[in-house]
Amino acid sequence: MKKLWQKAATAARSDADRPTVLVLGMGDTGVLTAAHLPSRCRVVGVATKPLLVSGQELGCRLSDHEGWREDYLVPLNKLRRLARVEILHARATAVDPVGQTASLQMMDNTTMELAWDYLVIATGVGNGFWREDRLETQAVIEQRLAGQVASVAAADSIAVVGGGPCGTSTAFNLKRAYPNKNVALYMSGPLPLPGYAEVTRHYHRDLLRERGVALVTDRRAVLPDEAGLQRLAGGVLHFQDGSPDVRADLIIWTTGNLRPYTAFLPPDMLDDRGFVVTDSHLNVIGHRRIFAIGDVAATDPLRCSARNWAYRVLCKNIAACLDGRPPSARFIPPVARWGSILGLQPDGLRLHGPAGQGWRLPRWLVRWFLYPVVVRRWIYGGTMGRDS
Repeated sequence: MKKLWQKAATAARSDADRPTVLVLGMGDTGVLTAAHLPSRCRVVGVATKPLLVSGQELGCRLSDHEGWREDYLVPLNKLRRLARVEILHARATAVDPVGQTASLQMMDNTTMELAWDYLVIATGVGNGFWREDRLETQAVIEQRLAGQVASVAAADSIAVVGGGPCGTSTAFNLKRAYPNKNVALYMSGPLPLPGYAEVTRHYHRDLLRERGVALVTDRRAVLPDEAGLQRLAGGVLHFQDGSPDVRADLIIWTTGNLRPYTAFLPPDMLDDRGFVVTDSHLNVIGHRRIFAIGDVAATDPLRCSARNWAYRVLCKNIAACLDGRPPSARFIPPVARWGSILGLQPDGLRLHGPAGQGWRLPRWLVRWFLYPVVVRRWIYGGTMGRDS
């Protein structure tokens, strides 16, 4: 007993001697940041869910749910790189930049105040039914996911609204998984994937048609209220140009109507849309001890710090601050969108470069090397009980 007490006391002194980095939000970007911060920090992560419920690959999530779960649904306590991170199942309700504290709402509705030396804002954005910040248990999450899959299976007609990468992938993958369902993709322009190279846009238009997805172009739907955008249900589509209404058994809104989760932050940190304003070092302007990363950060129009290795930049800059040096690593957003759009398919994973060039990785390479070795083991550090 004495040895256990001495070990606990030593750990307590060690924590007291180390600067605390508080990471608000433990989605994909928050997890990667918390996992790669310097070991000389005490890292505390605030998560609204006990699982990493990735917002990636909605099309695969709805069409191949078991396959999606393997790569994108992981208990936080199973991620090896998070073993040294203190994870609080809570939501941030306020931040005091001067006092360097954050107020948290816990799962049991109690509140606590946590002091920090450095703060990382990675709370993400809301975007439809698949990205939200409700405080949930694992049982509630599992029930909700099962209900979404059941809704898709029960629908004979599915309308996907929005021609970005999420809408394109969802429409394509649902039609591939359910060839007898009527799947339609509604776009406000003539081609899917605005922001991508023209070659990539034409390629996916032709691919959608070949798959049997009904493409409805140059028709902008009337958006419902916020609750309607987050609902996965059937209904009627109305259009701004007065085109005839369309009824569908299931409507999936993928219009990119992002809502940043920043209501708890002081207004001087935010732009006019509520995103966190940062410089090229991912440092919140006017707050040298606060950083922001991911979809919540107004780094560029596409908020590309959610990808493109931005967490490495942030971790390097916090390490510099710990050494008494100013941040020097810069995040430079890519000039065009690139990467995978449809996710893993039976014939492999197709990637598209910024100029429209494309190449395919065979499925065996993705399933046996890219995902388990590069992504899960190298980037995320492996998962206890799943791989080493």
